Amino acid sequence: MKLLVDENKLIEYAKIFFKQNGFKRKNKRWTKDIGEFTLVFYIQGSSYSKDDYYIRPGVFINAIDKTNSYYGHFHTQIEISNTESIIQEFFDFCETWTDKQRIKKMLHEFIKWDKRNPLEKRRLGQADYEKDPVPSKVFFGVPQIAIDYILINF
Repeated sequence: MKLLVDENKLIEYAKIFFKQNGFKRKNKRWTKDIGEFTLVFYIQGSSYSKDDYYIRPGVFINAIDKTNSYYGHFHTQIEISNTESIIQEFFDFCETWTDKQRIKKMLHEFIKWDKRNPLEKRRLGQADYEKDPVPSKVFFGVPQIAIDYILINF
């Protein structure tokens, strides 16, 4: 696969950009505590090819234990395009996943969807994702402790 942005070029760009914006760096992972949340930008090498990598943005809820998640309580993957688009997508993701009212609303929609499409049904291939799309795929990776916290505190 031909990548639009070389991993090393993205890392060099990220070093400067995130430092200027108050992020702390450890290896290829940048974090910034913004009060109730911590933002994470992580560049992960592929275990299949030394030429491939992944961009994993995440958001931690600071009131919840972080030890069970490396990427964030909310996380996704950004497609590799150009540096400006990657950074913009990261900040768009962070804006969505630090908006407590929006998160709670999306969680309620996801819970309703999950009741209509329980795991057993999904595993059997019986969920129709076109007729009944998932409100947010991010919730597939959210730990139960975070879901409980959102329902009570957001």
